[in-house]
Amino acid sequence: MYLMDDPLAVSMERSWDELAAVVCDMPGERLVYVVGACNRGKTTFCRSLSRRLSSTARVAYIDCDPGQSSIGPPTTIGMQGMTGPGEPGGAVLRYFIGSTSPRGHLLPCLSGTAKLVEKARRLGFEVLVLDSSGFVLTDAAREFQFHVIDLLQPDFLVAFQHGSELESLLAGFDGHPGISIRHMPVSPKVRARDMIQRREYRRMMFNTYFKEARSQKVSMKGRGVHGAVPAPGRHDAKEGLLAAACDREGFVLSLGMVEFHDPRRRMLSLLAPPFDQEAAVSIRFGSIPPERR
Repeated sequence: MYLMDDPLAVSMERSWDELAAVVCDMPGERLVYVVGACNRGKTTFCRSLSRRLSSTARVAYIDCDPGQSSIGPPTTIGMQGMTGPGEPGGAVLRYFIGSTSPRGHLLPCLSGTAKLVEKARRLGFEVLVLDSSGFVLTDAAREFQFHVIDLLQPDFLVAFQHGSELESLLAGFDGHPGISIRHMPVSPKVRARDMIQRREYRRMMFNTYFKEARSQKVSMKGRGVHGAVPAPGRHDAKEGLLAAACDREGFVLSLGMVEFHDPRRRMLSLLAPPFDQEAAVSIRFGSIPPERR
């Protein structure tokens, strides 16, 4: 995987192996939270760690990035269980954020992350590996990450950073009796995605998800309605706006694009993959227009 005459590559390999060994040897439930800006190699590390640990424990991989998630369509964060040595499997759970960025949607991101962690624990997963979003470099982003970490209380806080860009965040947990902070070197081989590539990835993920979509009328009667609900009037329905039909636990049954919303008749038409409407307890509207996805 790495050239053994490359000192940084050797350091990375050893750092990853050492952390995997420590997490593996720790008894009981373990939570690993990985933080870093975009293009730092977090997802590669999280996938690798999940595969390594799945040979000895039940592992849940949780992707907290609503824009570049590898688990579900953009605007969602998700959880994927590892059913065997290195192999993903089992049910995938998704939580609707309503946007492709945590910015302006911090509460849903916090709530969704906490719900996925709680669900993973209830399902009996022993190791939880959380891949955070790249939202971390501004003051607001660092404050958000601080509260996520403070809420989850991870056993291991793994930081990928250039220079000291995360030190003001990490300092808040320095010496914490239950949190072990681990610094990981950023590989020069990380393939950086620019804004155009990130937009193209979202487009590809949306196209794949909506490949089997069809028009479906959904009654709003008796269902909770949340998020950026379109203004009344069929002609002001913000066609193409994303909405999610959610189950009784608040997880996504299906993501859809609004065709029309008639609040007077309490009727919604969604272009969405087929889903069990009887299981839909609430409808949550997103906030980004189609042209900004």
